[in-house]
Amino acid sequence: MRRVITICIFSLITVAFLAGRDAKSQTGVPTMRDESGRLADANEFESWVNSFLAEQTDSSRMPSLGLVVVKDGGIFFQKGYGQANDEGNVTVSPEQTLFRAASVSKLVTATALMQLVEQGKLNLDADINTYLTRFQLANNYSAPITARHLLTHTSGIEDRLFGNTVPGADRLVSLGDYFTAHVPRRIRPPGEQIAYSNTGMALAGHLVEAVSGLSFEEYVERNIFQPLGMTRSSFRQPYPAHLAPDVVPSGADSGAMLLYPSGSMITPISDMGRFIAAHLNGGRFGDARILSEEIVREMHRQHFTGHAQMPGIAYGFFENYTNGRRVLFHTGLSGHQSLLCLLPEENVGFYMVLSARQGGAYQDLRRKFMQAFLDHYFPAAQAYSLPAPPPDFTQRAERFTGLYRPNLFPRTTIETLAYMGADTRVSANGDGTLTVSLPPLGAKSFRIVEVEPMLFRSEDGFYFAFGVDASGSINRMQMSGSIVDPIGFDRLKWYESGTLHAVLAVTGFFLFLSFCFVSLVGFILRFFRKARHSEPSISRPARLAWRMAFLASVCVILSPVLALVWYFVGDPELRPYKIESALYVSLSILQLAALLGLTLPIFAFKSWKQDYWSMARRIYFSIVAFAGLLMIPFFYYWNLLGFRF
Repeated sequence: MRRVITICIFSLITVAFLAGRDAKSQTGVPTMRDESGRLADANEFESWVNSFLAEQTDSSRMPSLGLVVVKDGGIFFQKGYGQANDEGNVTVSPEQTLFRAASVSKLVTATALMQLVEQGKLNLDADINTYLTRFQLANNYSAPITARHLLTHTSGIEDRLFGNTVPGADRLVSLGDYFTAHVPRRIRPPGEQIAYSNTGMALAGHLVEAVSGLSFEEYVERNIFQPLGMTRSSFRQPYPAHLAPDVVPSGADSGAMLLYPSGSMITPISDMGRFIAAHLNGGRFGDARILSEEIVREMHRQHFTGHAQMPGIAYGFFENYTNGRRVLFHTGLSGHQSLLCLLPEENVGFYMVLSARQGGAYQDLRRKFMQAFLDHYFPAAQAYSLPAPPPDFTQRAERFTGLYRPNLFPRTTIETLAYMGADTRVSANGDGTLTVSLPPLGAKSFRIVEVEPMLFRSEDGFYFAFGVDASGSINRMQMSGSIVDPIGFDRLKWYESGTLHAVLAVTGFFLFLSFCFVSLVGFILRFFRKARHSEPSISRPARLAWRMAFLASVCVILSPVLALVWYFVGDPELRPYKIESALYVSLSILQLAALLGLTLPIFAFKSWKQDYWSMARRIYFSIVAFAGLLMIPFFYYWNLLGFRF
């Protein structure tokens, strides 16, 4: 499976703005609602869906799409749209056609874990190390990680971006083998803030194995799929032979996912309808029961939030408040785009999935459908409007302003480089409101108003909650709204700005590039003028100093060039799996440059003491030497020393 690599993850932030543009009807904690547009007639609903899709899609390239709606414990509507194969000769079938559920798979993993809780085999508040036999998580924080933390994405575990997929299923290893070789790192105290984690939910899947004694795939098949009659669903990789021909091509089918409890499930929409029905019906579908009513209520209850008045997270499900109603949801994006939503109070839920082969053409279709569905069948009594800012907020605004960084990337690996483009700025507008400018470079922004102490709302229906440290200083921010996963932000000092570091990196790169250019031009001029015979004053130490700086500069310039050559040469299908090896090549050369750079300040000192070159040349060399000296601390800060993946 091809993962969205590093910079693409910024879409998790920038899509937040898009996700809110049409959400004007959102309210806060569910209050007023309009009951006029009730969902009752399947034929009327089909007509409405057809009209919606006709308006939102291009009939000439209709995506492969499936939709199932569950109401009052049964399948209310299910239908496939578009073609199920590239040849265009097979129509999407609700029962036959399989889609990749992507991260919606996590809801099945969470359900499996809650079954073990119900059976008394797993304690949600026990240190998970008590269940792990092949490896142990570090105890570098006073509080242990529990299953409760894994289910709410509050474990503080670092989520790796690289190395989570392999080119083929023949290279798969068990969860136990994977986590033994890559023991999850703890980078923040548990229970502090939501930070979406594929690693954390895969670890929950491994807990299922450790406690049950079965492989994750076998456990889910026995205890969820078979009881519910989800006979055409599977987490197995490669796809089972009897299912593989019916999977809608995604462009990600040749690879395999190592953290498979987080996203490898394939399923038809009819099977997902059964899963939704079980959750809406207190754990039961037909004669089968997979959870008790008490456990379902516990699973659907809010368990963490950035503020008491903002949406948070249940066990596996994220929360959203729309049109005065509480919505539980989860999205997925891996080859196919998926969205599962529950309205527990209405006993209604739906699952939409579509092919993502059209790139970003239908990236926003799931959100638009959810909002249109709720506006049509569960409208708000009145549209939400922001209140007037508190009279004293202008005097307090400075407390909130500054730079923040989203917790989307690892902190201890080279992937930290993605934070160079992740600065989020909160600024005061002078009228009692704040503006939150999202990366990259403030491309999207929200005007927010304080509605409760430490809680802000935007006109687009988004929530922003601020948190404080032990001294009472604001040190974090949480953002939530629409079908965007909650995002936590840490506050930065000015010198921690990713933009500032990126500018320094680019400046350094061009400085070393200029040194290469100046050196080459000088060499050519001396060659044609035979300058070596006319400049006897240039000593051997001076030439050595210049050559060392030239060599260091060449290494800096070659580092990205050779990495790109390594990445692009060869089979294009393997490029997603060559990123790490390309980075190894790049880092090897960069670290050689850093070692050479350490010598340059010594040469710069000698150049002044022994009067090498002209004044201008010595100044230029000293600037390059200073840049060479800064490489070590700069590389250390961004995890570029060694090979930290």
